[in-house]
Amino acid sequence: MESLIEKLEVSLLRDDRDENRKKWAHHIIAEKIPLMDIIELLRAEKRAATRFTWMVGDLCELAPQVVYPAIFYFWSKRNETEITNFNRSLAKMCWLCGIPEEIEGEVTSEMFEWILDPEVIVSTKNYSLLALANLTDKYSELKSELKMVIEDQMQKNSIAFEKCAGKVLKKIC
Repeated sequence: MESLIEKLEVSLLRDDRDENRKKWAHHIIAEKIPLMDIIELLRAEKRAATRFTWMVGDLCELAPQVVYPAIFYFWSKRNETEITNFNRSLAKMCWLCGIPEEIEGEVTSEMFEWILDPEVIVSTKNYSLLALANLTDKYSELKSELKMVIEDQMQKNSIAFEKCAGKVLKKIC
């Protein structure tokens, strides 16, 4: 009998459409499957692991409480995985699900680095902006640093960054 992990991996490899990933996300929610029970897919073949992180992104949008307990684990693997744009997935998780308190400082520092790094893709920067903006509700002292970084980066990035940064500035100012 094929395990859930095997079924999910095969399905993600055969079909990378949004509908397939969302179907699996809904299944995980409906069956109350803890994300840690299938987390080993992060170590699957690169294509399957990448698509697994996309599905986790869908889970973040549908049921952030399902993903939150696994964020620490995902974060701890960020330097070990070869998944394409894994930092983008991490930033999205932190934005939509929150950041575990025990890694808030580390995550905050790294997200500021991502925003400042010209090699980092704009979607990672934007999710980092949004996650950091959420943190300003808890740590108001972050507002001035975030505002300063946004103003510095505004002309150095794309229109998509400018739009996101504008929304963040409205929230924090």
